[in-house]
Amino acid sequence: MNISIIIPAYNEEDIIGKTLDALEKINNITEIIVVDDGSTDNTPLLCNRNRVRLINLVQNQGKGRAVEVGVRESQGDIIVLLDADLGDSAREVEKLAKPILAGEVDLTIALLTIKGGGVGLLRKFADFSLKTITGLAMKAPLSGQRAFKRKILPLITPFYNGYGLEIGMDLLILKNNIQYKEVPCNFKHRVSGKDLSGFIHRGKQFKEVLTVLWSFKNNIV
Repeated sequence: MNISIIIPAYNEEDIIGKTLDALEKINNITEIIVVDDGSTDNTPLLCNRNRVRLINLVQNQGKGRAVEVGVRESQGDIIVLLDADLGDSAREVEKLAKPILAGEVDLTIALLTIKGGGVGLLRKFADFSLKTITGLAMKAPLSGQRAFKRKILPLITPFYNGYGLEIGMDLLILKNNIQYKEVPCNFKHRVSGKDLSGFIHRGKQFKEVLTVLWSFKNNIV
C-alpha cells in the first residue's frame, strides 16, 4: 500500500525541518505533503525538498481546512496525519502505520504520554463527552497523529476545523463503528505553557472542541 503523509503547518520554521528530515529517511513513504496554512515565517522555504510537496494557502484557514486540502491532493492508499512540530520523533510514524499495513484495522491513533502543559483537563473533558454522547471511550481522543485507509474517508468526513478536528473525527469513528487501534508511540511535540499565551491557547482549544461536541450531539440526539 502507498502511504501519504499530510502535515498541516503554521509558523513552524523552528522545527519542521527536523520533522521532514526524519520522514525522508523512511523508504516506504510514497509522498509527503505539507500544507502551509498561511505562515508568516520561513516555514514554506524549509519545505523545498525533493520528497516534499508543498501546498500554500494564502490565508490561515485552520488545521481542519489544511488537512482537507492535503488529503484531497494525496494519492496514497493509507493517509497519515502528522503535526509539524514532531522533530526527530516523526520516525515513530512506522509504528502508527504497521497495524493498518498488517490488515488489523482501518485506522490508528497515536497513544502517547504528554508531560507538562494543560492538555490533561481538556483530554478528560473530551473523554467524558465522548462517553456521554456515544457511550464509548477512547484513550487518546485529542491525539493529532493518526493514520487511516483512504477507503474509509466517507465515514470520517467532513473534517471539523481548528482544534475540533480530532474530536470530530472521534465521534464519527465511534458512530460508524470503524475498526481502530490506539497505538503506543513516542511522538514528542510542544505543549502549551502555563503563561498567559498558554492559557489563551488552551481556552481556544476548549472552545472549539466544545463547539464540535455541541453541534454533533444536537445533530444525532
